[in-house]
Amino acid sequence: MAANPVIESDAPPQFCIAGANGNRIGSGDSALWRLAAQAGWETRYVDACASDEMDETVALVELKGVGVDSARRLFPHALIISPRDDAGADLVMPMVASESAMRQLLNHGELHWRRNLKVMALFREVGARRQRMTQLSDIGRSLSAQMDFAELLETILREARALADCEAGSLYLVDRTADEHTLTFMLAQNDRADVPFTQRQLAVTPESLAGYVALTGTELDIPDVYNLPDDAPFSFNSSFDDQMNYRTRSMLVLPMRDHRNEIVGVLQFINRLEPTCSDPIPFGEEISELLKAVASQAAVSIQKNQLISDIHKLFESFVQASVKAIEQRDPSTSGHSFRVAETTVALLEDLPKSSFSRFHDLSFSEEHLREVRYAALLHDFGKVGVRENVLLKANKLTDDRLEIVRYRLELQKERLRRRAVEQELELLHHEPVDIEVARRRVHRQLGAELTRLDDFYELILRANVPNVQEHGDFDHLHDVREYPFRELDGTLDGLISDPDLMALSVRRGSLTPDERREIQSHVSHTRDFLAVLPWPPELADVPAIAGAHHEKLDGSGYPLGLTGDQIPLASRVMTVCDIYDALTAMDRPYKRAMSTEIALGILDEEARQGLLDADIVQVFKDSRNYQRGKRGVINHIG
Repeated sequence: MAANPVIESDAPPQFCIAGANGNRIGSGDSALWRLAAQAGWETRYVDACASDEMDETVALVELKGVGVDSARRLFPHALIISPRDDAGADLVMPMVASESAMRQLLNHGELHWRRNLKVMALFREVGARRQRMTQLSDIGRSLSAQMDFAELLETILREARALADCEAGSLYLVDRTADEHTLTFMLAQNDRADVPFTQRQLAVTPESLAGYVALTGTELDIPDVYNLPDDAPFSFNSSFDDQMNYRTRSMLVLPMRDHRNEIVGVLQFINRLEPTCSDPIPFGEEISELLKAVASQAAVSIQKNQLISDIHKLFESFVQASVKAIEQRDPSTSGHSFRVAETTVALLEDLPKSSFSRFHDLSFSEEHLREVRYAALLHDFGKVGVRENVLLKANKLTDDRLEIVRYRLELQKERLRRRAVEQELELLHHEPVDIEVARRRVHRQLGAELTRLDDFYELILRANVPNVQEHGDFDHLHDVREYPFRELDGTLDGLISDPDLMALSVRRGSLTPDERREIQSHVSHTRDFLAVLPWPPELADVPAIAGAHHEKLDGSGYPLGLTGDQIPLASRVMTVCDIYDALTAMDRPYKRAMSTEIALGILDEEARQGLLDADIVQVFKDSRNYQRGKRGVINHIG
C-alpha cells in the first residue's frame, strides 16, 4: 500500500462513494454527494473491490453495494454511512433524508475529520520525537565509543546532520595553543556538492558566522543567510555557493562547550530539509535544542579524546624520561632499551607469519603492541634501585680495590728489598765468608720473590677480566691468597683477602654472588616500581611483562622462577631479544662484543637446554629481526 501524504490543515474534506464491481454511481444518485460538492468538498467514487490502496484523506464514505469491512479497510479514518442499520457502520442515513439533516451530517463529518487530522499530526509528531530521542541516544552511545580523532569528528557531524535532516554541515575547533586564538576548519560534509575541503586556520573574528559564535557563545538560527539583518555584525561568505552553484538558505550555528563551559568548537548546519517542502526550512527551536544537546556531547567527546591523547603522550614522555634516567646511570647500555623494544615488537608480529602452527592463531591489537613496547622500553627500569658501583662494575675487582691490591704488592716488594739490604749488612758482621757469593745469593732470592709477586699481579689482572661464558681455572689464585702479608697493625694475612679471592674466582661475568643477586633484584624493582603507576586497562600488564624478562622455561630464572606458559608470551619474546642485544652490544665495558654467529649460537644452546623457547629463537633467526637493532633505535612510541 502506498504511503499517504501529509494533509494540510486547511485542505478541503473529501466525500467518497464506495461501490463494487465497477458499478459506478455518480452525483445524480446521491443527494449527499451534491450537497458535499456545493459545500466545497472534494468528491469521488471508488470501486472498493478493485482498489487496495488505503486512503486517510477521506472524511465521509457512503456505502453503495459494498460491505462495511471493505470500506473500513480502505478508509480507516472516515465516518462510514449506510442507508441500513448494518453492523459496523458509524451512521445510518435513510434513503430519504432532509437536506438539513444531511448538512448537519456534513458538518459533523468535517469536524470529525479535522479532529482526526490533529490526532494524526500529533501521532506523527510523537513518532518523530521518539525517533529523535532514539537518534540522540544512539549518538550518545556512538560518541562514547573510543575512536581516533578524525573518525570522532566525522561521526559527530554525520550523526548530528542525520538528527536534523540537514543537507550539509561543517565543524570548527578552537585552537588555544597560540597567543591569538584561532579556529581550525576541521571538517565539511555536503550531500549535494563535492566539497573541495582542506583543513585551514581561520582568525576568530565576529565578521564570520563561526567566528561570531566562537567569540560570543551565541547560537545563530538563520532562516535565510542571504537575508541577514542590516545591523548584524556578521556576514555570510557566499564564495562556496558561487563556486559550486549551490544555494545555502537556512543555517544553524552552535557553540560546543566543555564541562568548564569553555567553547572548544563550533558546529554549523546548513539547509534543513522537510519532505513536504521543496525548499530548505528554518531549523526551529526544537531542532536547535536537540542539536545543542549533541553539541554538548560532542564537546565532551572531543575533550575526552584529547584527554586520552594527552594521557598517551604523558605515558610516552614518562617512558622516554625513564629510559634516559636509566641510561644516565649506566651509559654503557645506551640504546639497549630502544633496540630491545623495537626487536621485541617486530618479533612478536612475525610469530603468526612463521611456519610454526602454534603461532598461526595469534593476533595482536595496536593497544597490546603498545603495551609490549612500553614493557620492553622499561624492562631495566629497576636498575635505578641498584647501587652504582655494582651497576657499573666493569671488572671483577673495582678500580679502587685493584689499586689497593697493587699497593699491597708494591709494599711487599719494598719489604723484600729492605730485608735483602738487611741481609747484606748482616754478612759484614759474621765470620769471614765469600761476601760476593753471599750477596749474589741474596740478590737471586730477592729477584725470584719479586718475579713471583709480578707474576701474581699479572695473574690477578688476567683473572680480573670477566668471561662471557663459564670457563677458567682459578685454583692458582689460592697461592696469592696464601702468600703471607703482614698488615700495618702487625697481624698476618694474605696478599689478597677472601672477598678478593671470591670476586676473582667468578667464572662468568664480573659480579660476586651477592652482587649478582643485587643486580638480579632490578627485575623485582622494575615490577614493583611499575606496579605503582596507574596504568589504564589496555596497559595493565606492563609490570608483569617487564618483570618476567629474566624468567626461564625450566624455572631457573628469576625473580619468581616461573615455568613454561606461566611466562607471558611477550616476556619470552623479549628475553630472546634482550639476551641477543646484551651479547652483541658494542658498548659494554665488561665484555667485548660478540659476533652475530656466536650470539645466535648461544641462543640455540640455551634453547636446547630448555631455558628459551626454541620456536621463538628460530623465528628470531629466520626473520633476521636482530638486524633491526643495528639500523637504529626508535625515537617515537606509538
